[in-house]
Amino acid sequence: MREQTVGELTGPDRERVAALVAAAAAADGQVPLSEEARLAVAHGRPGVIHLIEHGAAGAVLGYAYIGNPDPAEPDEGRACELVIAPEARGAGLGTLLARDALKAGATRFWAHGAHPGARRVAAKLGLVESRELRLMEVVGWTPAALSPKPPAGISIRAFRPGEDEDSWLAVNAAAFASHPEQGKWTRTDLDERIAEPWFDPAGFFLAERGSGAKRELAGFHWTKTHPAGAYAEEEVGEVYVLGVAPGAQGTGLGHVLLHQGLDYLTKRGFRTVILYVDGDNTAAVRLYERAGFHTRSVDLEYRVR
Repeated sequence: MREQTVGELTGPDRERVAALVAAAAAADGQVPLSEEARLAVAHGRPGVIHLIEHGAAGAVLGYAYIGNPDPAEPDEGRACELVIAPEARGAGLGTLLARDALKAGATRFWAHGAHPGARRVAAKLGLVESRELRLMEVVGWTPAALSPKPPAGISIRAFRPGEDEDSWLAVNAAAFASHPEQGKWTRTDLDERIAEPWFDPAGFFLAERGSGAKRELAGFHWTKTHPAGAYAEEEVGEVYVLGVAPGAQGTGLGHVLLHQGLDYLTKRGFRTVILYVDGDNTAAVRLYERAGFHTRSVDLEYRVR
C-alpha cells in the first residue's frame, strides 16, 4: 500500500522510515538520504511530501522524500530522494515510487552513491544526469610542521550560540550565493542543526577581521562528527561547511580554516574525515586534494528532460 503524507510523518512512520534508512545504509555502505531529508523525516517540514510503500506487518519497503520548490526558482520544481529496502529491490518498486514522485511534482532525483538501481530507474524514466556531488575523504591526516597562519588582521575563534547566528547566516548566504542549497539556509535550518546531538560549538570556527564594534566575519569552518557505522566502522569527522566571505576570497583563508578544523578533529581522535563538494567546484576540489582528500564516491542528480 502506497501512502502520501504532506508536512509531518506520524511517530510510527518516522521510526519505520528511520529503520529503513539504517538498513539501506548498512547494506550499501552509503546513507541513502541527505541530511535535509533526514531532518524532514525526524521533525517534519511544511509542504514537503513523503511517499511510503508499506509492506506486511507495517514494515516500510520504500520511501520517497519530495522537497519544497525553491521560492527563488519555482521553475526548478521539487527534488526527490528515494530508498528501497534491500529485501524489496529488483521488483520495480523504485520505478513505481519515482513515477508517483513525478506526478507529485518532482523534476529532479538524487541517487546517493550512484547506486546501479538508481541508474536503471533514471534510464527507464528518461531522466538525464545533471549534477555530481562528490564524497571525499582523508584517512590519517597529518598536520604540516608549520600550521598556516591567518591573513593579517584576521583572528579565529569558536562559534557562540545565541550571539553569532545572524551574522553567520549572512556570511553563509554571501559565500554560497550561487549554491542551490547551502546559500538559502534560514534561521530554522541553523537552529535545527544546533539542536542536533552532534553539534559542538568548539568545532565551529569563525574567522573575524577588524576589532571592537567593527569586527565582521570573514569565513568559517563548521565541523561535524558521525558515530561508528555511519560512514565507517569507526567514528568519522566531517568538514561540514567551509566558506569564505567574497571580500576575503583569494587570501588563503580557506586553506587556514580547513587546517584549523582538521587539526581539531585529529586531536579529538578522528582518523577519517569526510566532506561533500560539487564536482564542478574546481577550486574547492583542488583545495581538498592538496590537503590529502580523495573522492570516495559520488551522488548524482538526474533531471526531467
